[in-house]
Amino acid sequence: MVETPDVVSFGPIRRLFAVILSPLSEMASRVPLKRGANRRYRAHDSESAPAPRDVEISILAGVAARIQDEQDVDAVFGVVLEGIVARMPGVSVWVAVRDGPVPRVAARMNVPEARLNALARHAAEVCSSCASHEQRASPCRIPSAAWLGGHHQLCYPLAFEAGGQAWLNVARATEEAFSAEERRFVETLSRLAFLAVERARHRRAERVRDQETRAIASITKAIGGSLDVEAVLAAVGNTARELVGVDRVQIYLGSGSRHLKVAYLGGLQHPELTVGQALDPVQLGATMLKTATESRELLRVDDWETDERVNGKLARRWGLASALVAPLLARSRLLGLLVLTRMDPCRWSTEQIDLTEALAAQASVALEHARLYEDLRRAYDELKSAQQRIIQTEKMAVAGTFASGLAHEVRNPLNSIGLQLSLLERRFSALAPALIAEMQELTGIIREEIRRLDALVGDFLLFSRTNRLHFRAMSLDALVDDVIRLLRPEGRASNVTFKRIRGGESPPKIPMDDERIKQVLINLLRNAIEAMPDGGQVTVEVGWADGQARVVVRDNGPGLPEGLDVFQFFVSTKSHGTGLGLPIAQQVVLDHGGEISVVSRPGSGATFTVILPLQAEGAPEASNAAGGAPSP
Repeated sequence: MVETPDVVSFGPIRRLFAVILSPLSEMASRVPLKRGANRRYRAHDSESAPAPRDVEISILAGVAARIQDEQDVDAVFGVVLEGIVARMPGVSVWVAVRDGPVPRVAARMNVPEARLNALARHAAEVCSSCASHEQRASPCRIPSAAWLGGHHQLCYPLAFEAGGQAWLNVARATEEAFSAEERRFVETLSRLAFLAVERARHRRAERVRDQETRAIASITKAIGGSLDVEAVLAAVGNTARELVGVDRVQIYLGSGSRHLKVAYLGGLQHPELTVGQALDPVQLGATMLKTATESRELLRVDDWETDERVNGKLARRWGLASALVAPLLARSRLLGLLVLTRMDPCRWSTEQIDLTEALAAQASVALEHARLYEDLRRAYDELKSAQQRIIQTEKMAVAGTFASGLAHEVRNPLNSIGLQLSLLERRFSALAPALIAEMQELTGIIREEIRRLDALVGDFLLFSRTNRLHFRAMSLDALVDDVIRLLRPEGRASNVTFKRIRGGESPPKIPMDDERIKQVLINLLRNAIEAMPDGGQVTVEVGWADGQARVVVRDNGPGLPEGLDVFQFFVSTKSHGTGLGLPIAQQVVLDHGGEISVVSRPGSGATFTVILPLQAEGAPEASNAAGGAPSP
């Protein structure tokens, strides 16, 4: 025969604590519960044995004292079962709990070892049968206690406010039915268990909320004032490892299921992944990552061996048994994934899931702020660069006009001076030999200075004509090879070698004034040769990236003095330089819609980078100039 009282969800908790738990706790110091108390009482004769009511009060007081501050739910049930067995020796007792997908046996006593598998197997059936009992008169549909070798069974369903259910079961193998006193005693203990579990859950929830609050405050402090993405990721990763208690933390950045980047790795070293590595979850077979990016919902895996969403081979290779995968979302836009994993199966708690979602939300906000700041900074840099280019172009235009007029005015007197000097050299041929030698030395100095001034005038004229460009589609690779062939003998004379490397894909034919760009490259390579009089190496790198052609000229010479702007007029590190070569090169590149920059540290050489657009502003389409569309 099986009896099932009503569900113990008992209304106001505080009132029951005042009525039941507090008086029993006061009695606990006077009459503590000891295991085997029932056997001790039976050892006395009937005259000296305490009344049954006193025994029950003693047991209840001891149980109340032991479970009052107990935080572990299973331990609470274990103490309650000890109290039942102390009152009713020989009964089999157990508690089935549903706090996850499948009910489990949380505590048991006097259950034969041979029946343990049957107990676990019947727990789900017992729970589902008792779940609908709302009234004492409801019929009991749970299976008979015969499978435990019993004839009578009590089942007390407990429905908790915070969710979850438990079932307290008592089975007796003899034909003796449960008395009214025994039923009341078990019901009282079930009430105590209910109150203690609720209290433990409330304390645990408060503790978890306190941890979450401190974690959120800590991470907010760590990332609130930081716009550095790496600092944000490190703060999130460290907090997740500390509070959620996981073996590994991985943070991926990206907005789709085909393109993710490993941005952070924390905890145990990952067997395959490295920071900065690009991933294609679909190609890799990382079904968890793909599912999370597409669903944009938290993915929970307690045990990969029982979860069809997990690629078993990859999980085994990566040492992953359980995981939480939370998407990083900002304004409905996917920023990446926060992945927390353990090497052993784990039944993730609600608190761990909530904390993971909170960390993901904080990380998303911080990453979005960092991204917006980076976009703003990049826009400001581009605006500042454009403004500087406009100013430089206007300055060059004014200087070019002035240089053109000045060059013509200066070159005519220079030609006249050269002509008169030639006539003078003919006249002093009749002088004494000693005087002739002295005069030739003086006229040689004059002629050398005339040549230097003429070269300077030529540079001015060249500078004034830099904006007169004639575009046609040309191969940048071929142009660089021509310049290297032209300057290789000059480099060999100075013990300088050239190294040609490929940087990314080969650029297509691009519209350019090849003579002007050739002049720029000659200037850069010759400067590099002259910067290494004792020999060295010049590396020339040509490539195509982000829709732009790129030429990098790098030397291992002494470098440039710190703070020197070599693109200003008449600034030169060479004793015989005019200081116009690099300003002219800059103007040519700017007129092509490109950029030229230099990075150098004293003693570490200099690196000049020339960037040219694949379609220069004002130039004809590359396909038209080349007779067909270029193939990148």
